[in-house]
Amino acid sequence: MALLEINNLEKSYREAGGILRGVSLKVEKGEVVVVLGPSGCGKSTLLRCINGLESIQGGEIYLDGELISNRKKDMHVIRQKVGMVFQSYDLFPHMTVLKNVLLGPVKAQKRNKEEVAKQAESLLERVGLLEKKNAYPRQLSGGQKQRVAIVRALCMNPELLLFDEVTAALDPEMVREVLDVMMDLAKEGRTMLIVTHQMEFAKAVADRIVFIDDGIIVEENTPEEFFSSPKTERAKKFLEAFKF
Repeated sequence: MALLEINNLEKSYREAGGILRGVSLKVEKGEVVVVLGPSGCGKSTLLRCINGLESIQGGEIYLDGELISNRKKDMHVIRQKVGMVFQSYDLFPHMTVLKNVLLGPVKAQKRNKEEVAKQAESLLERVGLLEKKNAYPRQLSGGQKQRVAIVRALCMNPELLLFDEVTAALDPEMVREVLDVMMDLAKEGRTMLIVTHQMEFAKAVADRIVFIDDGIIVEENTPEEFFSSPKTERAKKFLEAFKF
């Protein structure tokens, strides 16, 4: 059984029409799937639907065999199993790094604060930020904030990690430090669904590439096949912009 299974997902907005049109996708446990496509094609909307931030108009989403789509009453429980990292960090500015990381596990999961603090410090050390645990977000660079956001997601012990253009708001020199953390997560067998425009990173980290255009999956393939010999003309045109 796939860890994540999406069947015929439909998402539309009154003013924009169909954003996702019959999307079906499976992600196996331990698999890294990278979603590529032009701006506005529905990539980020797909992640937001999985995490319950957007309601859907049709289809179903299953996590580990359990239906999770349109479950408004207990979506907070589902979100504990699905960690999501956004491009905008979303750290609380009035709280230290450590308190930002502790908030979810302690308040939402009711876990022991001392136990979570040990895990948080271990994860912060892993991403090179233990010395910043008492700093405030305003004292961090963009790359450091994004690494804290990743630690915050990891500290919830999620089954699935979603990454939505996490390097898009970063200066070029800060991108590598965030991508290195994500590469390490992939190597340790984390299940990840990643939306990115970083083509070299996608090529290196993905087990599978999913290419979306105009709300539908146009092509799925291994990164080697997708980047060297895409099957569709639309994918070929997309890759030409990146000089592959």
